[in-house]
Amino acid sequence: MKDFKSVFPTLPGSVTRPVPGYDVQIFNEETNEPVEKPGDLGKVVIKLPLPPAFMLTLWGNDEAFIEKYLTDTPGYYTTGDAGVIDDKGYIHIMTRTDDVINTAGHRISTGRLEEVVNDYGPVVESAVVGFNHPVRGEVPVALVIMKNGIVLNEASKKKYATEINGKVRSDVGAFCRLEGVLFAERLPKTRSGKILRRTIREICNQQEFKMPATIDDPTSIDHI
Repeated sequence: MKDFKSVFPTLPGSVTRPVPGYDVQIFNEETNEPVEKPGDLGKVVIKLPLPPAFMLTLWGNDEAFIEKYLTDTPGYYTTGDAGVIDDKGYIHIMTRTDDVINTAGHRISTGRLEEVVNDYGPVVESAVVGFNHPVRGEVPVALVIMKNGIVLNEASKKKYATEINGKVRSDVGAFCRLEGVLFAERLPKTRSGKILRRTIREICNQQEFKMPATIDDPTSIDHI
């Protein structure tokens, strides 16, 4: 690889200095240290100092900026995303850190589970959230919307739930088997179409939640 001076030759009377850029790394959330090997899922952080033109604070709220982005991983800016860096050095953003669950000692992206569930033919859409479990930590629960025309009764629900769970076990692993499969008519979303997974998770765990200001259909909360 060419060194810096060969790429950016020094002009007469000038001093060559590298411009700071993005030093993106993947950290283990539990140890707050870099992950052990390429491909390991973790939180995406950017080493300080931040590059030019990066945001310096939140408007009128310096303390919130420090607490939200700089406190969790000292010396790094915490993006709030979860991802991996592969063996070729490419960064893959998988999901938000809120959507990563720790089940039976394994960290798994709920987005990955949703991909597998949505790949099951009769399913139109799904949302996978973490449900608090006294032994396994968090366990995944899937809310699924089936294609129009599919009749759902007790027998068919049991059949589809078994097949969906079997697909998750075979495609991802037995350690992240679904604790439950719930069949929904609609999922709460924002007006831009984003599924409100955090609100769904809080409802499933019987936690207090606020009605999101951006929700498109408030009655979907009652449905969940």
